[in-house]
Amino acid sequence: MADSESTLLRLCEHQTTGVTWTADTREAVANAATSWAQAHQLSQPPLTFEGSGGCTLRTQQFVGVVEAGGVRVEIYPKLDASLVKDQIVDENRARTVMANLLWLLEESGYDGLVDAGDASVEESPDTISDLLAWLFARRLRDQLSIGMPHDYLSMHDDLPFKRGRIQFTRQATQLFGRPDMLACEWDEFSPDTPLARLLRCATEALLARVRLPGAAADLRDALAMLDDAQSVHPLEALSTSTQIRWSRLNARWRRCHDLAQAILRGLGRELHAGGTESFVFLIDMNALFESYCARWIEERFRVPVRTQVFLGRLLLREQRSLHQYADFLWRDRTQGLWVGDAKYKISTRDDWPKIDDVRQMICYGQLAAIREGSAPGSLMLLYPSTTDERAEQVSTFDQQALTLQPVRVTRPQVASSA
Repeated sequence: MADSESTLLRLCEHQTTGVTWTADTREAVANAATSWAQAHQLSQPPLTFEGSGGCTLRTQQFVGVVEAGGVRVEIYPKLDASLVKDQIVDENRARTVMANLLWLLEESGYDGLVDAGDASVEESPDTISDLLAWLFARRLRDQLSIGMPHDYLSMHDDLPFKRGRIQFTRQATQLFGRPDMLACEWDEFSPDTPLARLLRCATEALLARVRLPGAAADLRDALAMLDDAQSVHPLEALSTSTQIRWSRLNARWRRCHDLAQAILRGLGRELHAGGTESFVFLIDMNALFESYCARWIEERFRVPVRTQVFLGRLLLREQRSLHQYADFLWRDRTQGLWVGDAKYKISTRDDWPKIDDVRQMICYGQLAAIREGSAPGSLMLLYPSTTDERAEQVSTFDQQALTLQPVRVTRPQVASSA
């Protein structure tokens, strides 16, 4: 559903919808999505335009925002049962889904985006842009309240008096015959560091987009505290960030640094139709669900879980031997070896499980038994649920125990909200 005044399009992941945008606008959005995919080394962009006239927009499993060509595309997860039914996202539904997404990010610990306890705050974002601003503002505010990101910077200049060390090579060459000038080099404890410039640049970028009052206030406060850092171009902020020397003294800034880099890398500095810059920030829901399932298994079985475990090869040859990796591998005291796989698919009892998924699990179980030198263990196929977590126990043709396990992906207190 597009809004002509705000040029806003809200839709769900894995959804197609028709748009009436101009060819230039569609090209700008497609270019922004493609550039983001290339920067993250993905085989295909997070959204594409299809159909005979190229006016059908299709999204993949990515949730977030794509701004380009004067329009903003916000892609929401299908975490609410009502969205699965008709895929129409209005403000009320967006608020519910965002609350579920925040809870999922917190519970999974995915990329450290949400700290424990953050998802239950009163003021929560209802758009992806505000979510990003809210996450960054809270994290940056907490770190700035402890102290500024000062560091010793190497400085050099030609001075009429000695300061620090003498650069003898420069003194003997370019300043030869100038006894009134000394080529000096020294270290200065400064607030104008590459890290501070990166944080200020990301703060300015988000402040131009945020609508959430609390997040905007936090960003303005942070900008005032970072006033001693230069305001630089995003490309310069990103390039000079490689000069940051990490140690235990500044390790607390690491999450702010990583999120700031993600923000600035989503900026497109080329002007598109409508005179606007592009901006992309997306979350891979497949990866998020896998991260959440790993935490879910650890809590359910009270054992550590290994992720993305190499099990073996399907073909005994050098080229294209088809390596197989299981999402999860763990052991418990009763049933021994377990192999798990997460499938981020909203399914009903009638069409679940998928035949390809069962074949894959049977193969994983056999390879895991060979690699671990044990009898075949148990298999678990995990998939998202918006209601309950009642599992179904079945057996495969080779007598492997397979658990079809729904995993709840909505906050319990809002699971029934529309």
